[in-house]
Amino acid sequence: MNMLSPNQAIADLIGEQFIDWINQYVPQEMQSWAILEEMSTTQSKSEKIKKFVLQVFLANEAFLGSREGDPGFLRFAIANLSESDDPLAETALTILENRRTEELVGHSVEQGILKTKSREQWVILLLTLGFSPEEIERAEPKEPTRNFIAELSEIYSTGEWQTAVGAFAAYDISENVIRKAMQQMLVKLGLNHKDLEILNTENNSSMILEKVTFDLESKELVWQGVMRQLEIRKEFLTDLEKYLV
Repeated sequence: MNMLSPNQAIADLIGEQFIDWINQYVPQEMQSWAILEEMSTTQSKSEKIKKFVLQVFLANEAFLGSREGDPGFLRFAIANLSESDDPLAETALTILENRRTEELVGHSVEQGILKTKSREQWVILLLTLGFSPEEIERAEPKEPTRNFIAELSEIYSTGEWQTAVGAFAAYDISENVIRKAMQQMLVKLGLNHKDLEILNTENNSSMILEKVTFDLESKELVWQGVMRQLEIRKEFLTDLEKYLV
């Protein structure tokens, strides 16, 4: 079917219809990004691809916060929604809190670094690519990664709560698209399915939008979050493109 424009979708769709539209719109929009095609088709040397993957890993670490005292995107969003008096925020807040609990199952803290199943899978991938454990521990985000983390953190912590959940839902959708493109990139380096386990995982937080996609104002705020997340994500990946060309 023909994809509705954002203005049409905001005006005409409600509830599950609007959520389904976002789930379709985000991947379709991302397929127009030049960096996505570059990731899928790059002939860059493995050393450059390794640098690209390392920065994506560090950006992913910001979701939970990789070190003690680092709130991470998830806790920023939880704190934002916790401050809202809007009863509709309660459902979304519960979903975020449950997500954090699930993400931290079986975690530990070693030398101030948060160890989770997700991190373990990323580390397997990085080790397979030839990084040493010491290189992984010492890795620092470059400027594009720092900007990505700072800009998304601001949305989650200071934006309207509806905008925060819109950005959160779009984060998961776009993350799934990025991981598929990275799979295509890394298979060329001889990595197998087990090596790429972290890139086979998918998250879906669309249900966080269930109570907030019925009135016009809320849909507009959600859409602001979706678009800002996409803009920030595109800028981040495009700034990393130097590793792939």
